[in-house]
Amino acid sequence: MGANTKLLNFTLSAILVALILIFLYKGHALLIPFVIAICIWYLIVIFTNSLEEIPYLGQYIPRWISYIFAASVAFTIVWIIFNLISNNISQLITLLPHYQERFIEIKDEFFSFLGVKTQPDFSPAFERYNLVNIMTAIARITADIGRNLGIILIYVLFLLLEHSSFDMKLEALIKDPKQLESARSVINKISVQTQSYMRIKTFIGLLTAGASYLIMFLVGVNFAEFWALLIFFFNFIPNIGAIVATIFPCLLALVQFRSYYPFITILISLSSIQFLIGNILEPRMMGKSFGLSPLAIIVSLSVWGYLWGIVGMFLCVPIMVIVTIIFANFKATRPISIILSESGEIK
Repeated sequence: MGANTKLLNFTLSAILVALILIFLYKGHALLIPFVIAICIWYLIVIFTNSLEEIPYLGQYIPRWISYIFAASVAFTIVWIIFNLISNNISQLITLLPHYQERFIEIKDEFFSFLGVKTQPDFSPAFERYNLVNIMTAIARITADIGRNLGIILIYVLFLLLEHSSFDMKLEALIKDPKQLESARSVINKISVQTQSYMRIKTFIGLLTAGASYLIMFLVGVNFAEFWALLIFFFNFIPNIGAIVATIFPCLLALVQFRSYYPFITILISLSSIQFLIGNILEPRMMGKSFGLSPLAIIVSLSVWGYLWGIVGMFLCVPIMVIVTIIFANFKATRPISIILSESGEIK
């Protein structure tokens, strides 16, 4: 009887997971704007709390003024980012055929230097991973997000309104004072840990992107602000994010200049920035308590990339970290958090 019960529970769990994946895939047009709205709302809450923690001044700022100021800053930043991506991608798509021709010249020079007379045929790879098609896809996604900015704004406004009444709903749901206090303690712990993670990652991302932009600007790499923005976002993807963020500006430096010195300068400088900040500063600030397993990251990127495309790849790791933090605070789900972690050490 016990074996049959376990088999039934496993079957029902597998069916539930399959239904959730189908829902995520089929409902991506509805879910992606809502998830983006949740991210913006959460950043607004973090910014609002930071304003209230300003020494001497913060305690005198009314909360509704903090919300309005934080929301205005958040949507101004979103608008700037949206326009920056749209303008740079349009210009980049125009120049990509020239860059691709230059890359073929460099390839020919490389094989000629090695003395290889019969070069491998890379045409299938060029057709499959055509940069024009990739950037066009990014431009299409950006346009889709732009069309959904109105609904995202509405979601954020209602999330902010619901935020103030959450504690009252919790009191209505849990009548036992001890259970209510325990629930509040767990929610507060999750909130503090998640906000700490987001603050540190945002600071690290800004520092990395700022230093990288300065180097690219001094060298004269085209679209330096666009690559710096990508570096900031890829910073939220541990392990492989730093590698991917470094590849794009390095490749552009390779095909943009006739000399190889700018490429070498960008490669060494950006790699050094990523190494110093990612391997020395970030571990000191954050520790490794919620570092994700590289295998879990690769699987998550594959799954979310298939479900939601590029947007899913950007969002999957922050979502995984937050889920890991939440799971770590409950006894029943703590083993899942340990499996997803890099070293098994969970606070």
